[in-house]
Amino acid sequence: MKYCVKCGLPENYQGMRLNEAQVCNYCSFFEKHKDILTDYEALETQFQREVMQAKERAGAQGSKYDCIVGLSGGKDGAYITYQLKHKYGMRVLTYTLDNGFSTEFGKNNIAVLLDKLDVDHIRITVNETQLRNYYSASMKLMHNFCSVCFHLCHYYSHLLASQYGIPLIVNGRTRSQILQAADARKGIEPFEISGNLLEFEYQMFGKLAEKSASRGRMDYLQNVQVTSLSYFMYHDIGEEEKMDFLEKNVGWKKPETSVPHPDCWAHPMAEKCSIEKHGYPVRTGELSELVREGKITKEDACKEREEDLLHYSNVDMELEKRFYERIRRRG
Repeated sequence: MKYCVKCGLPENYQGMRLNEAQVCNYCSFFEKHKDILTDYEALETQFQREVMQAKERAGAQGSKYDCIVGLSGGKDGAYITYQLKHKYGMRVLTYTLDNGFSTEFGKNNIAVLLDKLDVDHIRITVNETQLRNYYSASMKLMHNFCSVCFHLCHYYSHLLASQYGIPLIVNGRTRSQILQAADARKGIEPFEISGNLLEFEYQMFGKLAEKSASRGRMDYLQNVQVTSLSYFMYHDIGEEEKMDFLEKNVGWKKPETSVPHPDCWAHPMAEKCSIEKHGYPVRTGELSELVREGKITKEDACKEREEDLLHYSNVDMELEKRFYERIRRRG
């Protein structure tokens, strides 16, 4: 197995290419655009400009809200909601997709946040039979189920924005999630900001979104125009910094373990699916991106990747059983 000499990314990572110097295409892209991607003063100015435009559009339309944010009970949505309301003075509508994978940790933190911040909240439920069909089909076709949650969150955030006249969606994607597989400016913030559901899903899924749209199998709300921003693309905030801030200002509870995504009990299955399908755990690309940004060393990234690989290659049998019972088709 070959690895990128700069970030340690393994050669089996999707879309990864090594040049003659054994440097991957993602490192090359980051180095080429590093001045833009790490100019946080300019990024903050860009974010503020989008916020001001959203406020103006909401005011002109007589909208009750300036923006909408999704809450899962994790730190990202909670931190964003607080900052948008208190730092940027925005009127925020929040929503949660009830997918049956939420943990008590996540549910409790949502309740604490809503009580503390006094923001409006909508809980979205999907027809249970339909939801199970989505998960079952996704597992059969792609050996992946997270994409169903992603799409439903994207779809309903755009739908709610349209229904309430909200001009801006702010999501919690991290810089590492955005830049982990970036080797061209197309579909990458801050170079391109999406203005509708299809453009946003292209940012997430690439050409797969265009293929789905061309086949007419999914509703992309063609007439809905809403701007989407990834808050952490424009702000350099560490994971511990987010949690410390929320603990102090909101009463948000930190997870008892360092296991990723404590708001979703099915996350170990997502990791196992990634290992079985691709040969590497979910955080592989994100860890290498952190190396490019100088946040961790290449050695630490490789160590964490190997720990995830070892930890998630075998999932607790009871959890796996619970997962398949959750997504099993009825009837």
